[in-house]
Amino acid sequence: MPDTRKNQNETTRASVRDAANETEDAMRVGVANMQRITEEFSRAIGLSDQAKELTGRATQNLEAITESGSILARGLQEVSREWLELAQQRLRKNAQDFSKLAACRSVPDLAALQSDLLRENVEQVIDATRRIAERSIEIANEAGQKITAEATQTTRRLSRAA
Repeated sequence: MPDTRKNQNETTRASVRDAANETEDAMRVGVANMQRITEEFSRAIGLSDQAKELTGRATQNLEAITESGSILARGLQEVSREWLELAQQRLRKNAQDFSKLAACRSVPDLAALQSDLLRENVEQVIDATRRIAERSIEIANEAGQKITAEATQTTRRLSRAA
């Protein structure tokens, strides 16, 4: 039975990892295609240097968005891994705790043990949720920094051009 759970967890991890990689690859292909289309369109209609610069900026903005998307995809993978690890820990702990419950010889002992186990479960879930929330915030900040950095560079370029 534990081997089945382990195989299921590994399969789930692999699926999450594959989905994140496929999303990242698709974003990169999308940016490359957008660049190629923009360059071909610019050549076809003979855009001015200023128009080419604007399309270049748009491409850079799209790249920043793509990088942010990649960061978010990797973050989703990390958060999913955390939840899977929490589930695995809970399964192991619950199996151990079941043995303790079975060893109880009186109702007061059973009630005290159940109370302790419930407290431990709640503490573990709160701790894991806190860690996941903290990591989610870090990921969101990292992705946001990519967008902010590109916006700052664009603003600087525009102010120099003016």
